[in-house]
Amino acid sequence: GLLVVPADVGGRAAFQDLVRSGALRRLWGDVGAPARVPDTPTLRALAVRDLVPQGTVLAGSAAAWVLCGSAAPRTLDVVYPPGRHRPAPLAGRAPRQSHVLRDDRTLVAGVLVTSVVRTALDVATRCEPAEALTTLRRLRDVCGLEPRVATRSLELRHRWSGRPQARRTLALLLAGEDDPV
Repeated sequence: GLLVVPADVGGRAAFQDLVRSGALRRLWGDVGAPARVPDTPTLRALAVRDLVPQGTVLAGSAAAWVLCGSAAPRTLDVVYPPGRHRPAPLAGRAPRQSHVLRDDRTLVAGVLVTSVVRTALDVATRCEPAEALTTLRRLRDVCGLEPRVATRSLELRHRWSGRPQARRTLALLLAGEDDPV
């Protein structure tokens, strides 16, 4: 298959050796892919599919990683709707409660992921400005994020928590500035 786990290659040590030698590239945790397999949103989504419970949506930096191949996040931001049980604790997964509108999500290889615009808003709100700008530029360049559309979407969300930080970060993206100071 496209994905390789340690059990497929004789254990963790063999997996690590294959990653070190460049024959495999690590996607997420102990999930890798042969170096010759193109790195795509589908491949990245498949790598985390088992960690995103049904009815939840992959969001923030994790969604950006799936959508545009930005830097892999430290944890998977998994959003679950109000009124639903919080997903069970799992290393590498950070559940948080939030509304995600139908238009704010897309399906990638069976994984619900926030849309490009919603992902941009989450990143602009929840990441440090320098990291956010790097990710937002990648969303713009790879996925066609339009910063003005994201800014308008932010302003239409009257209850958006963290609006000032998101507004500042999106303004820097619009201005084309590299320095988030």
